[in-house]
Order: sequence, then structure tokens, then C-alpha cells
Amino acid sequence: MIDATGVEYQDADNFESNDPNYPLDKFFHLCDVTKFRDFKYFVEQVNIRSEWQRGLRESYDYKEYALNPNTEYFHPMITYDDRMVYIMENIVSLPDEDLCMFDKIGNTIISHFYGARGIHQIATRCNDVKKAHVDFVNYFTSGERERIRNNLELAVASGLSIYGTTELRTSLFGAANKTFMAKYGIEEEKAHPGNIMDWVADLLHTGLYEDFINSNSAEETFTALTKHAGIGAYYGYHCTTSNSVNPGLKWDNDSNFVKPGPGAQYTLGILFPKADNKLITNGELVVWFRHNQKYFGFGDIKIHESALNVYDYKGDKILSSDQNEMKTYGSEVGMCQYGIFCKLRHDKKAIERRKVSRLEDVDVIEILNEAEKRKNDKDNAITLESFFENGPEVCQV
Repeated sequence: MIDATGVEYQDADNFESNDPNYPLDKFFHLCDVTKFRDFKYFVEQVNIRSEWQRGLRESYDYKEYALNPNTEYFHPMITYDDRMVYIMENIVSLPDEDLCMFDKIGNTIISHFYGARGIHQIATRCNDVKKAHVDFVNYFTSGERERIRNNLELAVASGLSIYGTTELRTSLFGAANKTFMAKYGIEEEKAHPGNIMDWVADLLHTGLYEDFINSNSAEETFTALTKHAGIGAYYGYHCTTSNSVNPGLKWDNDSNFVKPGPGAQYTLGILFPKADNKLITNGELVVWFRHNQKYFGFGDIKIHESALNVYDYKGDKILSSDQNEMKTYGSEVGMCQYGIFCKLRHDKKAIERRKVSRLEDVDVIEILNEAEKRKNDKDNAITLESFFENGPEVCQV
């Protein structure tokens, strides 16, 4: 086969796609093979770096500053993504008697809708990751709502990050704040950090979680999500894939369904310069790559045996198949991150800003307790000052 540069591609001999519906020759004529080689270089470096960060390699040497250890890229392998691993180890793999299915779904949703890695511990004021879960089932009836909103308010006052810094949440804030105002109408709290939590809890009671349980595919779940105002294609797709690691649900992270985000769309423009997006969807190109990635050498990227799967409390595999190559979701993530890398690689200031908000070696209970004490002291001081300024009548009922 002749590649997009006019050079014979030797690896084409006897190659077969993973899926007969996506044969190599379906879209190969539209791609630029030289760009795939750079894409592979990026994924390979991210993989090596992740292995080094996990103590699986003695060293990590990088040639480009944009690949330094402190610049964040999400790994295309779901078992190397710390947010996904957190969901698997501390939420969806717990026994149902410890955390019901509704609460597994809700706590998975907030992991991305908020984004900061410590959101569960902060919201619940609990350092134990196995117990730091929001009670969405009883959220509006048990005092849980007031507790969570207070904790998030204290977190903001303390400087703890509750939102991820790598994604825009404008649509989520808009929908959450609108829902809050319609329900409570408290002007002073129309932009409260707990409004997203309220909204996610409200989605349970309006049937979204049931839709998840009844869904038979990623596409069906995406459709159920995006029916709700504020959840567009990006959050609809990534909320679907976040929940794909839940063994109690019926879809996984390798469905032939993708809604590429802006970063992945940028990369697709690089990899498939001849593709007409009026005739071929970006999702189809991602799925085609997923099933033909070995042709481009991605099979040479070896995944450490410790990252092939994640295990539940019984020692059973959580994921339906071992992660020995980029699955459909991982292919989209890889393209998204490569697009970011392409934009960052020659911009040192932008590289320095590429960070993910993590909660490391922080005692959430201590910080929030101190913040609450400061708030109470301030409120008491204001009350006392008002008493002396205005006289005892301010305290009369």
C-alpha cells in the first residue's frame, strides 16, 4: 500500500483490522502517515512517563519541555488515568450494601462535573476515600444537602480546589444555577459551589440514573444525558465513559461510538487532512483508528501488566477486557491530548499552566474544621458588634 506521502508502507502486508466494518482501506487514503508517527511518539512518551511516575521505570528522559513530568496529560489508557482509577477502586467496585447503584452513578458523575481530584473528600469532609461518598438518594431529605453545601463553601474560603482547571464548565454552571434559582430563588446563592451538586442530585430524581441502569449502549446513555439542558456533547460523552467502568452497567469503554471533543477534533484535522467532515463524522475516524492502530505501530507501545485491569473488593476484574491497547475511549483521549501537546510544545508559558488540581497529603477534615471555626468566630464577632452598636433590641424576637 502507498501511504499519504507517496511511500510504500511495508507494514500493510497481510494486515487485518480488528473490526471488519472498519477495514484499513476505508479511510487510509485520507490520512497523513507522517503525522501518525508523531502522534505515536507522543503516546509512547506519555506511557513511559506514567510508568516512571508509578515506579515501574528507574528514569524518564524527555527531549521536549512540553513532556516534562509536571505538565499534565491524561493517559489514553484508562487504567493509567488517576480519576478513572479512583472511580474504579473507591466507588463502583464497592459492595452494593456499602454503596448502592444510584450513589455509584452520582458519585461518578461529580468526579468529572467538578473535576478536582479531591472533590469527594472535600464535599463529605472525609479523608477516607472508601467512605467519602455523597448520599444522593437521601440528598434532599436527610440534611445531606446542607452538609455538602457548607463543606464546599468552606473549601472555597480555604483555597481548596473543587473544580478541574483543564476544562470549561460554563454550560454546567448555567444549568445548575438555573435549576437552583427555579427551585429555591435565593439570589445570594445563585452561583453557590454546591449548585452543581444539587443539580446532579436532582437528575437522579428526574430519572437520569434509571436511564443509565436501563441503557444498553454508550450511544443510548449519551442520548439520555444530552437531553438535559447544560449537558452538551463533550460532557455527555465523557460522563458516559466515566460510568463505563461501572461493572453493573451494560456498556464499556470500547463501544464503536465516539463524540470527539475539541482537542480530538483538532488532531483529526492533522491526521486526516483530506477528510470531508460533511461526509465522514469525526467519530467514525476515531473508531477506524482504534481498530487499525497497530498498522501505525501503536502495538509496539507495551502496557505494563499491572495496568491491564483494575480489581474489585473480591479480586475480580472490573473492566470487561484487559487494556492491552487503546480502546475507543482511549483513542479519543489520546487524540485530545496530542492536540493539546501540539499547541503547547512551543509555548513555555502555556506549558507551565497545564496542571491538574489534585489533593495530595492534605487533611481535609482539619482544613474544613479550621475554616468553619473562622467563619463562626467572624459571625459571632459581627453579632456582638451589632449588639453594642444597636442595643439589645437587635436580639429581640
